[in-house]
Amino acid sequence: MLLLFGGFNFAFGYHQIPMSIIDKNGSDGGSNTLAPPRPWYIIQDGYVLTLPAFDEDFTLLLLDEDETVVYSLYVPAGTTQVILPSTLSGDFEIRLIPFLATYYYRGYLLL
Repeated sequence: MLLLFGGFNFAFGYHQIPMSIIDKNGSDGGSNTLAPPRPWYIIQDGYVLTLPAFDEDFTLLLLDEDETVVYSLYVPAGTTQVILPSTLSGDFEIRLIPFLATYYYRGYLLL
């Protein structure tokens, strides 16, 4: 049944992008805590990304396979939806970088 719903979501362009927390030195975050960070997701519906409302401003970056930034966007606190340009296509790493933080969030998406 779970497979059926997953296929249904994918068929209509909707799916979840799992996000990991990474410290700015490049390693997985959470190594100094008693429990790993809770996973969270961005919802992708075509070029529309729905994300949780953050309490702080952040920068959204899309990087290509060569780790070149191909898209950058300032996102103010409280924003829950971002529309990406339809001119982008391919596989990308997405990074959400909170201002003044020692970490960022990373996931992967296909446009």
